[in-house]
Amino acid sequence: MKRFYIFFYAILAFALAGCDMNKQPYSTISPENALTTMEDAAKLRNFIYADFRGKMSGEWVYSADVQCDFFNAGVDFGNNGGDLYRWDFSANLGNALTVWQRSYNSIQNDNYRLKALNDYIAVRRQGETSEGRLTEADSTTICLYKGESFFSRAYFYYQLATFFCEDYDASTAGSAYGVPVVLEYNPTSDDSQYPGRTTLAQTFEQINSDLDSAEYFINVEGAVGSNYITKDVVSAMRARVYLYMDMYEDAIRYAEPLIEKYPLVDSDSTYRKMWLNDTGEETIMQIFGSISELPSSSSYGYVSYNDAQAKYTPMYIPTQTVIDLYEPNDIRLKEGFLNVTVNLSTGNFSGIYLLNKFPGNPTFYQGTQNNYVNSPKPFRIAEQYLILAEAYALSGNDGAGSEILNRLQANRNPNHAEVSYTGQQLIQEIRDERVRELIGEGFRLSDLRRYNNGMVRGEAQNTEAIYMPGDSRTDAMEKAAGDNRFVWPIPAEELTTNPQLRQQQNEGY
Repeated sequence: MKRFYIFFYAILAFALAGCDMNKQPYSTISPENALTTMEDAAKLRNFIYADFRGKMSGEWVYSADVQCDFFNAGVDFGNNGGDLYRWDFSANLGNALTVWQRSYNSIQNDNYRLKALNDYIAVRRQGETSEGRLTEADSTTICLYKGESFFSRAYFYYQLATFFCEDYDASTAGSAYGVPVVLEYNPTSDDSQYPGRTTLAQTFEQINSDLDSAEYFINVEGAVGSNYITKDVVSAMRARVYLYMDMYEDAIRYAEPLIEKYPLVDSDSTYRKMWLNDTGEETIMQIFGSISELPSSSSYGYVSYNDAQAKYTPMYIPTQTVIDLYEPNDIRLKEGFLNVTVNLSTGNFSGIYLLNKFPGNPTFYQGTQNNYVNSPKPFRIAEQYLILAEAYALSGNDGAGSEILNRLQANRNPNHAEVSYTGQQLIQEIRDERVRELIGEGFRLSDLRRYNNGMVRGEAQNTEAIYMPGDSRTDAMEKAAGDNRFVWPIPAEELTTNPQLRQQQNEGY
């Protein structure tokens, strides 16, 4: 965990050039002096959104879906993501190391920021700064910054829990492993002070405690397409967490007001612009991006169009099983996929559907080259419809669950005829709708884990276009519920560095 403890020092004391090691370099700020003005507070706050831009896109999004049953690897995928796709990864899984370390880097930044803000409040209240005593306006701003830090910490602990822990079950969470929880900024190289894993119950208690604090401190009203954490963003996160915890009444309480406030798109073209141009429709929060502040691409070779050769050479191709879930007039099929000829080493294959949910915002192109980068959309209202429908269904209110589900389906498919779903039919339709709506957005691994139904990857659109057709490691893969690789390993590097974790590895690694 050494990187976890020294990260902020690395930011604040980057350059140690020069002669007198007793002098503070002119180009750096020591941690204890990093926040002495409101301007400093605003700069520290910017780290939150810079973190979100990089950690709500890219491998944080596509890894879980590539591992599961949405895609077949194309014949020319070059083993990109191959260990995840084949389920043959070990504790050396690079994706796991990235998510683990970078989540804890963000958490450590949140801990530092909260301490610095509290210290600054104490000094200002005594009038011991050039800015004088804390004004009411400054106090409101500082409270907002604190709330954003609490939200960020909750978000990254939740990310860690959904990748590295088993599904939350209230009957076992008190004994199941959670993740290490650290709430203070206290860098040290003494590995005896590094934290071990808490229980899963304790991890989620902390997530909800931080969301309580975020809810208390954040006073900004929500708005469609907000680039910032608002009261509605906190509500959306709470609904997501409560559904994961099987706390259905709480999930309903937070999700229901949101679907009355945030409209679904009103046309095919509006839906397309939401993804292509990042117009903000349907988003409770959309992370700011620009040509100088680019997110990562969440399209993991899903299209791979070569402009010079006018060829499509996708690394990952949606399964026929996924495509068959859509009705022909569903706007998500028409606008979220391409139907093209792909050009692969085994031949040219027409009529292949490719996921085009991340088509690349033209304002982010590098010259004329599409880099398939779009602004991350971590909280969309369509997810809240699905949370609400599922929470109603699993709490025994089939009528309300069916009504909410039909509202979403009627928006997505103009030919949708209302159906009174009940019982297991309703549950299965909600699960299928999560595939139609959320494919490519990183929910599938945690969804399959909480369904406890196992995984069947699904048939290929064309077996000649995919890697190792018919193999049990590829398109013929089946994984039973409870397979240990539904939970990622604690990274080997962390086990080496942190003695407290060495006897706390996840099962099967």
